Amino acid sequence: MSLASTAEEFYDNISKQYTDTVRRCVPRYDEMLSTLFAYLPEHFSPEQVLELGCGTGNLTTMICEKFPDSEITAVDISEECMKECQRRLPLASIQYVKSDFRELGFPAESYDLILSSIAIHHLDDIYKEELFNRIFFWQTPNGILTFCDQFRGETDALYNRHIAKWKAFAFDQGTTEDEWNTWMEHQNQHDHHAPLFKHVNWLTGAGYNTVDCTWRNLLWAVIYAEKK
Repeated sequence: MSLASTAEEFYDNISKQYTDTVRRCVPRYDEMLSTLFAYLPEHFSPEQVLELGCGTGNLTTMICEKFPDSEITAVDISEECMKECQRRLPLASIQYVKSDFRELGFPAESYDLILSSIAIHHLDDIYKEELFNRIFFWQTPNGILTFCDQFRGETDALYNRHIAKWKAFAFDQGTTEDEWNTWMEHQNQHDHHAPLFKHVNWLTGAGYNTVDCTWRNLLWAVIYAEKK
């Protein structure tokens, strides 16, 4: 695979293979996605759900299964990935929006639940913080944000160990050297990993009064936040 000049082009190019590839390349992927729902209140039943970075529909499918009566807004920058998601989930309850996160705008208090999977790290830190402020604005009172993503280690040494353990897992799952190099080139040019504590600070600064890490493995973690 050749390196695309933008993240949008990269995901357009791999849209057909993404669902299979992500399970080979992300340790405990399904467990991580399941944890996004594991800490929701027992009787939580959101009417409006926003998914940031729907990709080919792995998380979208779980949202539909968990909350079949909800209306979902699914956002992604890749038109080809979104087409794959639409093919899998051609539902009237899902509104698909092609957009860069930096250009998104929704009315205040629009969404009871906001989720994202391995997408926010594509933004520079200044835009991550700005996005969290807008997410808080879009969130209804008592709304919940839960997302999983890649995070930098607290030190370079820890971060490099995460990468080494990740590579060992990926190769054990059948990832080729060419495939790994493509992902690393993409990461070097388009991924902006920040430590977990920075995300917690940005979210509390945005106004969330409950913020916690509910799952972590190597680079990946799940963050849960409540707006009271």
